[in-house]
Amino acid sequence: MKVAVIGAGIAGLTCAFELHKAGVDVEVFERDATVGGRMNTRTKDGLAFDVGANFLIRAYQRVNALAGEMGVTLHRASPVAHRFYRDGVFHLMNFTSIRDIFRLDGLNLVSRFRFLAFAVKVRTAHAGLDFFDLGLASDDLNREDAYSYAVREVGQEFADYILDSFNSCMMFSRSTETSVAAFLSLFGMMADPAFDFSVMHAVGDMRAIPEALAEKMVVHRGCPVLAVEPQGGSWSLATQAGSSRFDRVVMAATPLAALKMLKSGPEGPAALLAQTRYASTINASFRVPMEALGRTHCFYVPYVENRVISEFTNESLKGEHTTHEGTSLVNVGLHEEAALRLLGEDDAKVFEVVRSELLGLNASLREVADRVTPYDLQRWPEAIPKYDCGQISRVKEFLREGQGREGLYLCGDYMNAPWIEGASRSGQKTARQLLRSLA
Repeated sequence: MKVAVIGAGIAGLTCAFELHKAGVDVEVFERDATVGGRMNTRTKDGLAFDVGANFLIRAYQRVNALAGEMGVTLHRASPVAHRFYRDGVFHLMNFTSIRDIFRLDGLNLVSRFRFLAFAVKVRTAHAGLDFFDLGLASDDLNREDAYSYAVREVGQEFADYILDSFNSCMMFSRSTETSVAAFLSLFGMMADPAFDFSVMHAVGDMRAIPEALAEKMVVHRGCPVLAVEPQGGSWSLATQAGSSRFDRVVMAATPLAALKMLKSGPEGPAALLAQTRYASTINASFRVPMEALGRTHCFYVPYVENRVISEFTNESLKGEHTTHEGTSLVNVGLHEEAALRLLGEDDAKVFEVVRSELLGLNASLREVADRVTPYDLQRWPEAIPKYDCGQISRVKEFLREGQGREGLYLCGDYMNAPWIEGASRSGQKTARQLLRSLA
């Protein structure tokens, strides 16, 4: 039995590793020279730039377990602050316990009390939800967008400055394009003291885990798959090197790429891939004095305050290995609206626009403006899926009716599996489904 996994992001690598451990003959095909997808790092001039995801959290069970299996050491960042921007000031936004709600001085007292009441309600009424498996949410929660729901249940101030800010930072799209199911699943976990959302970092940067996984298996790097089609009860994969036959195929590429490869086969996968929408962003990185941003790790920028920058992170807090000659990096993410406008511009234009907005937002960086210099950037036309009501429902139906049909499987974060933790769990779940089919 031969299985092909197309795509060496964390979803594809997790799936392939589970199959490999079960004794399956599995090969991974990756179009890029590097593996990891959004878990990737580029290093130059003494500093490392995480081109996509740039931190882990302690609540990541599957990813952190993989790190342990691979011998990759994780360490917790020392206590750090998170802040959101309002009226020219960054306000504390830490939310590790219910008590932290009262410290949100960027919200008025009425909003804080409504926020508290809502947190208690979510913990009691929606305890069974799981953000990394959105298919567990009932269909009743997939009939409204998160922003409209939050305005009604908690208030406009919360919706604009907490929910929409967090959504734009972590999803690169507005909360108007996110389902209530996704919002409540995430918020329910964050409000649960059993979940630890402490920031973690891998020794060897974000690339360490996927690189270690790839070493365990046959991974064809720099080998784009040109076509995937059924052929006499098996599957034919065409690459520049020729064609190969496999008994099962796992599509772990992004939906647009997967759709271009699929030349024929069951209708269900192609229909789901065609309807999946992704948010776009650009990650731009600037070299700055290492002490410029103090002990704040992440700065959230609500859309109502700035329509270019959604967030920026202080990389110096990851440890000494993220500093060089007194400097470190600030990584900046963009709101989708700005990213779509800038994706086609050259690097110099992107850096010019983003740097101007960044200096306008942060007084500490303005004080050392001559030392805030462009370092690197990454364009992400398909950054993170939009978990809207239609997407979650479509995936649920596909997993019931279409997954594995004719030996074809879909795998990735768009399968109701947000963030790198969800993507890794999707890989694990897909491998288990495939193994059951073999049994």
